[in-house]
Amino acid sequence: MSTTSPAARAGASLFAAAWEARRRGYARGWLRPRRVPARVVSIGNLTVGGTGKTTLALHLVRLARARGLRATVVARDYRPGPAGRADESLLYARAFGAETIFTGRRKTELAARAAAAGWSPIVIDDGFSTWSLERDLDIVLLDARDLWGGGALLPAGRLREPRRALQRAEVVVISRLAAGEDPAPWMDEARRYAPAALIAAGRHRVAGVRRLDGSAAAGGGRVRVVTATGNPDAVAASAKEAGLDVAALARYRDHHWFTAAEAERERRLARDAGATLLMTAKDGVRWPAPADPDVRVLEVEWAWVANGEAVERLAFEEDAR
Repeated sequence: MSTTSPAARAGASLFAAAWEARRRGYARGWLRPRRVPARVVSIGNLTVGGTGKTTLALHLVRLARARGLRATVVARDYRPGPAGRADESLLYARAFGAETIFTGRRKTELAARAAAAGWSPIVIDDGFSTWSLERDLDIVLLDARDLWGGGALLPAGRLREPRRALQRAEVVVISRLAAGEDPAPWMDEARRYAPAALIAAGRHRVAGVRRLDGSAAAGGGRVRVVTATGNPDAVAASAKEAGLDVAALARYRDHHWFTAAEAERERRLARDAGATLLMTAKDGVRWPAPADPDVRVLEVEWAWVANGEAVERLAFEEDAR
C-alpha cells in the first residue's frame, strides 16, 4: 500500500499533465527553443537533489580551459544568499573568476550573453529541463543510490520528469559510486530508458581537507558533518572514505544559508562531541563566518569510473561520434 498522501499523488498527476503539455508543445513546433551561436552542453538531473552535477561541471570546464577552449558556465541564482548570489555561482566564481562566468535568473538569456561575448563551449548547470534553450549535448546524472528519486514525480517523489524523458539525453552518467563499486548494474538499468545514449559512470573522489579560508588542514580525527546539500548521506560517506570518524550528521535544507545562531549551535555541539565541524565547499560559501577556524572543508573532485574519455570527447568535439 502506498504511503504517499492523496494530495501528493494528485499533485504528481498535475505535474505529469503539465510536463506532457510542454513536451507536446515543443515536439509539434508550437514552442521553439532558442539557438545561440556557441556550443552548448547541459549537465542536468532527472531528479531533485544532489547527483554531483556541479562537481562534474567544474571538472569539464577546467578540462576545456586546459585544452585552450574558451569555456564558461551558465547557472541560475537559485535560492541566493544575502548578497544576491547562489552557492553554485559563488563556487564557479571562485574557481574561474566572476568575470568569466554567467549567473543570474534566466539561463537562456545568460547563454545568449555568453555566446555574444565569444564564449564556447557554454556549460549549462542544471539545463536538462531548460526547454527554451537549444543544446548540442545533454548530459544527465543519475545517483547510484537512488536512480529514480523514489520512482514518482514531484511532489510524490523526486522525479522532475518521467523516466522516458531520459531518451532526450545523449549521455547518461551514473554518479556517486562508492570506491571500487561495480557500475555495471546501474548502467544496465539506465540503458533500459536511454538505449541510444552513451552510458558512463563516475564518482566523487576525496582530494583532501582544508580550512574554510583555503589553507591546509591536518587530516584524520573526529568530525561533525554539517551540510545543506541535496545528498547529506553522500557527504558523510565521503568523510568516512577520507578516514574521518563521523560523530554526527546535521542535515539542513538544500541550499540553506546558515545563520550566526545556527553556526554557534553547531560549534557547541561539535565541541561537546570532541569533534571538528566538517562541511562541503558548497556549504562553506553559505557559512556566516568566511574564515571560521572551527570549520574544515572536505574537498572532492570528479573521477571517471567508466567511459569518461568518451564523454569528454562528446562534450568538446562536435564530430566525436
